[in-house]
Amino acid sequence: MPAGERSQVWYPQLVALLRSKWRSDLSWEAIVELRDHLQLEVQDLRGRRGIVPPLIRCPSCGARGVATPPAISVRAMLLAVARFGIEPTEAVREREHNWARHRAQHDLNLFGQPSPGSPSKARRTCGHEVGDRRS
Repeated sequence: MPAGERSQVWYPQLVALLRSKWRSDLSWEAIVELRDHLQLEVQDLRGRRGIVPPLIRCPSCGARGVATPPAISVRAMLLAVARFGIEPTEAVREREHNWARHRAQHDLNLFGQPSPGSPSKARRTCGHEVGDRRS
């Protein structure tokens, strides 16, 4: 496996797919569907190539484990549209601001799905309980 492939998300095949499917007049629903499609493609590509996420150490508890596989957010997809010259940077920047407003108005997560609610403050990012330890 070439160096850096474990953390790579935008493989040439994925960029080609993004180029072929992107249109400047896509609705937010269509953009979220495209993001979902790209996410499935990157998962399939990594599976076919046998690419597994690297091992990491949790900064909160010190446990070692496999890192979360890469996920494509709507914003990451918008930034890729500019990065790969699919659409002008200014147009993408405006769409990115519109996405932030749309996301807030409709209570959507980074992937364009309805937010399940705010995360509990009694949990750390690693998921281990840190709240009261009453007997």
